[in-house]
Amino acid sequence: MEDLSLGMTDLQFKGRLRQIIRGIEEAKEEKEKESTDRKLELLLKDLKEDLQG
Repeated sequence: MEDLSLGMTDLQFKGRLRQIIRGIEEAKEEKEKESTDRKLELLLKDLKEDLQG
């Protein structure tokens, strides 16, 4: 199986997962589609930057 931790410790990886979950939950709570889309776009941008290093 491929190592998806990006060189993180288990604790760091779990912390990053918590941030992702929190971001998704916050986007889900938004009343306006534009606000939801904006939050999801920021989350996607952060994840893509993490993958690129």
